[in-house]
Amino acid sequence: MSMSIHRTVSAVDTRVDTSGSGVWHRLHSERENICETLLKDCHLTGVSLPSTEGETRAETWHRALLEARLRKVDDALDRLMSGSYGNCTQCGRWIQDNKLDFDPAIAFCLSCWERLQTQH
Repeated sequence: MSMSIHRTVSAVDTRVDTSGSGVWHRLHSERENICETLLKDCHLTGVSLPSTEGETRAETWHRALLEARLRKVDDALDRLMSGSYGNCTQCGRWIQDNKLDFDPAIAFCLSCWERLQTQH
């Protein structure tokens, strides 16, 4: 079974290589680190993934931040695989390269991000 998983990962690597393997590797590495941290935190504290009464507010907050970031990274990987990576998910315009370099999981151009901030 591990052989087929390895082949799947290799196929993904090869496909993305032509359009941004550095970005894929950066996002995938961050994803692995987040998952490792979430699993380690669960094992260390004895907390299952749904929050429990024994979990402190700081632990709950930290886990929520990690889970939110994981969703953003997964969404960015999905966009990369579908060919829409680098385009704003709201308006479709290109997101500036320096913004993507700073945070490869960014989903919005500056205009849409500012508009979303004023709505909340």
